[in-house]
Amino acid sequence: MRPARPLAAKPLRPAPSRPAFGAPSLTIPLQDPGLPDPALDVRKAAMRRDFRRLRRAAAAAGGADAAAALAAEAGALATRLPRPPQHIAGYVAAGGEIDVLPLLVALGAATGAGLCLPVVTAPDTALDFRVWQPDAPLVAGAFGILMPEEAAGRCLPDLLLMPLVAVDRAGRRLGQGGGFYDRTLAAADAAGQMPLTIGVCFAVQLTDEVPAGPLDRPLDLILTERGLLVPVR
Repeated sequence: MRPARPLAAKPLRPAPSRPAFGAPSLTIPLQDPGLPDPALDVRKAAMRRDFRRLRRAAAAAGGADAAAALAAEAGALATRLPRPPQHIAGYVAAGGEIDVLPLLVALGAATGAGLCLPVVTAPDTALDFRVWQPDAPLVAGAFGILMPEEAAGRCLPDLLLMPLVAVDRAGRRLGQGGGFYDRTLAAADAAGQMPLTIGVCFAVQLTDEVPAGPLDRPLDLILTERGLLVPVR
């Protein structure tokens, strides 16, 4: 099997309007959800190894510039959302992930939304979310991930800025492999509270095809330091 390769840059087109944040996300039925797929797991593991290396290299070469480029897009991004969000969740970058905190702050200012960050409470669970202010301290939680203090209070985001390892132009996202966002989106969908999902990454993390199973939900939008990409279904 040939290793996955990053995509060359292509012109990006503006995002279309979305009817409602509560609309259910699509799934990609590539296999029986009740059966394990060892071959799929092997393909994902190989891609994670390759694209983590690319991600770390991109972060080392221009991570600060990329984060600033994302933040500069906040105003334009806000105008392309179907409606102003009430709460936006970002994340604290780790392992070479692109830093979205400047974007989170700028997008909150552009939309008037509250800000929050994810909290890992235990393995094999959905994420929780806590309110975050830019000047608020962060504490180390499970797996050493930085998160707001418990006193910050909980929130329910209707827009997620999501980290990833790789993504393709159909919006299929390869995550870290812990399944936290998968479980979070499944729970939100079941509750009729599906958020808008925006995958945020370096442009080098775009690839031809990400292997996906039936529980892998495609992203609504993709944002890189080069601009906004609308997934092609």
